[in-house]
Amino acid sequence: MLTKALIGFIALVCLSLILATAWQINQSRNERIATAKISVSNIVLAAEQLAQDTIRQADNTLRDLVERVEHDGVDGDQQVRLEKLMARAVVNVDGIQGLFIYDAQGNWVANSLSQGTPLNNGDRAYFTYHRDNPDASIHIGSIVESRSTGDMVIPISRRINAADGTFAGVALATVPVAYFQAFFKRMDVDEKGVIFLALSNGDLLARRPTLTALMTTNVAKGDLFTLYLPYSDSGNALIKSVVDGVERIYAYRRVAGLPIVAAAGVSCEHVFAPWWDYAYRSMAAIALIIFALVLLGFLLYRQIQHLITAENDLNTARTELEVIAQTDSLTHLANRRCFDATLQREWGRANRNNSFIAIILLDIDWFKQYNDRYGHIQGDDCLSEVAGIIGACINRAGDLAARYGGEEFVILLPETHLAGALIIAEKVRSAIENARIAHATSPLGNVTISSGVVAINTLGKEGYKAALEEADRLLYRAKTKGRNRVEGQLPVNDSFPVNLIASRRDASSFQP
Repeated sequence: MLTKALIGFIALVCLSLILATAWQINQSRNERIATAKISVSNIVLAAEQLAQDTIRQADNTLRDLVERVEHDGVDGDQQVRLEKLMARAVVNVDGIQGLFIYDAQGNWVANSLSQGTPLNNGDRAYFTYHRDNPDASIHIGSIVESRSTGDMVIPISRRINAADGTFAGVALATVPVAYFQAFFKRMDVDEKGVIFLALSNGDLLARRPTLTALMTTNVAKGDLFTLYLPYSDSGNALIKSVVDGVERIYAYRRVAGLPIVAAAGVSCEHVFAPWWDYAYRSMAAIALIIFALVLLGFLLYRQIQHLITAENDLNTARTELEVIAQTDSLTHLANRRCFDATLQREWGRANRNNSFIAIILLDIDWFKQYNDRYGHIQGDDCLSEVAGIIGACINRAGDLAARYGGEEFVILLPETHLAGALIIAEKVRSAIENARIAHATSPLGNVTISSGVVAINTLGKEGYKAALEEADRLLYRAKTKGRNRVEGQLPVNDSFPVNLIASRRDASSFQP
């Protein structure tokens, strides 16, 4: 039971440590994720704000240009004045690389460049869009390569209408992709992290790290556009990139009022690298603690087993000592000490229950002569044989046969009337006589015994002393009457034997 309790305790402690460590590791992981989400959310907010500010400023400039062109036209001095205004706007408005005015056929009418060969951009997607759609709102197109500078730019444009509302051309502002990417470089993301702006159709506008095929890359089939943006305009997500296959923790937002999505992500490898170090250290520490606990538990278990074995050996030795202390070493019957203790205990029980208790005191006849004739070693053998016969005549568990001293023996019979005690005494006497143990110096030729028997139920606190004295007196009387006899005590009646009357039984004629 103690072993099971020890094993259960160690298992409980180990399980508690494992669960506590697992909880701490999981909490640390959640904290890392939460910190990463906050970090990328802040980056997305900054990118969104930059996109809004840049495009709004470009749009405000385009509004002014469209209004001037629609009201004043672009002929003669008005063209020169308009180009100066456009050049000044490019300098003053942060993020705009160039401003352009195209006529209804896509030809340059005016631009912010100080010089340059007039070009036709009638084939551009933004020009086609405005030509075919009367919508006067701002239009943000996919990345194109500037025909005047060769840079990758984001076209931001508005439609110019004639006085009758027909298509009269396009006002264009170009924002270099490098402008956004320079801003992204200042953001705190890891080497495998990403920041990007994309149109609602998935076309990338800017990205860190940049891509060689940035102009032709579309991420509309990625999880962000298929699983998250259709249901929420902003949030966080754990996504594996369709561009480079890196798994990242993303934050994303639709830019308010614009067909643009801003997103940023930090790689899971970067987020969880410190966490894995902490987890490995924690698991190693808990493994060492559990190993130490198990080792100590094993050592304690062995010590407990040694103690249990020692206790069992001690109990066995104590039992053996108790048996030795209460057993006569020669006859293997109970000794005088055991008899005295048992007599006091049974006497007290009989006193409480008002029941009978009987005592038979026996003595081997002419035993001194036996020792003189056969020697003490043979005498000891005789005592052992007589003791064995006496013990064989005792059948009940509560009865006790003991060596009283020398050649004297005693039998204690709890809850036994005189008649029953006399039967036992005669049974013992007959058995010894019939054993035919040679005794050359006895007049009978064999070893015999004499007995004194008492039975009483009027019990004083220490009345057993008087009972023993009475049994000894009756034994002495049996000796004086010729030995090989049983002398008993008869009560006045069966229920309350106050007076003790000695009677003589001739061993040869006694019939129980």
